[in-house]
Amino acid sequence: MKAGIPVLFCTVLLIALLICGCSSPTPREESPVPTKSSVTTGIPQGRGQFVFNDSLGNSDRPIIVYTYRPAAWDMSGPVLIVMPGAGREGQSPRETWIPYAEQYSSLLVVPEFSLGYYPTDSWYNLGNTYDSSNWRPKANWTYMAVEHLFDDIRKKSGAKQDTYLLFGHSAGAQFVHRMVNLLPEARYSRAVAANSGVYLLPVYTLGYPFGLKDSPLSESNLPKIFARKLIIMSGGSDTDPKDPSLANFPVAEAQGSTRFERARYYFNLSQAEAQRLHVPFNWEYHVVPGVGHSESGMAGPSAALLFIRP
Repeated sequence: MKAGIPVLFCTVLLIALLICGCSSPTPREESPVPTKSSVTTGIPQGRGQFVFNDSLGNSDRPIIVYTYRPAAWDMSGPVLIVMPGAGREGQSPRETWIPYAEQYSSLLVVPEFSLGYYPTDSWYNLGNTYDSSNWRPKANWTYMAVEHLFDDIRKKSGAKQDTYLLFGHSAGAQFVHRMVNLLPEARYSRAVAANSGVYLLPVYTLGYPFGLKDSPLSESNLPKIFARKLIIMSGGSDTDPKDPSLANFPVAEAQGSTRFERARYYFNLSQAEAQRLHVPFNWEYHVVPGVGHSESGMAGPSAALLFIRP
């Protein structure tokens, strides 16, 4: 779809690659680059992994998927999808979340969007939605890969749930809250975005990727988005304005000088927009006292909110 190029997008495309909670991941040993031949079937009890090839989207960019199935989980149980942070690797977040998968008898799924196939934040945080001149087809958005993966998980595991739970911390939180805003039809039932570094604001006075001006999402979608259950989580000690991994360009600074301030700003602005439109607002904002920029510190309180039964 041809669209007018957002001026702001063009001028900040390079710095947008730094908008994750951690602007540059610490060097690490890369996970093996996935290949189609390594695909397995089924979701085993305990730890497992397989390679997902998204035949409905970017089929040439496979995704390693790390899983954990508690012995107590049955096909009617919940499915939790956890989006990794800036480092992208899926094994560490799986280990962080295994105790809560056990506690709440949930199937745990962690897709790894490897730097080999998804090399920049444009591919991950920004969802591969836009290039320098055009909006990409929605089927190729990285956000849609989560929807396609959920269908694959249901097929492999026999899961009967029509919806999934969604969590992301830092860069994963960027992915989650942007997906919530740009993909209002997504089948999550509850989503948590914890300690995001900068936000996509639900306003049409600011150009994409920091606002919705010139985006394919019409303002008529906002009531549906605000009616969904998005939970903004903030570490009470994630308050260092000089954190070297915190985005510090002007558009980000306009949201606040710390992640803590930006989370509060995002929630309050979104609530004000819902009030302006006179529509219900079902989002939540929670602070976890004493926790800084730590997924392990945010996981337990987030799990308690995700697994609340309606």
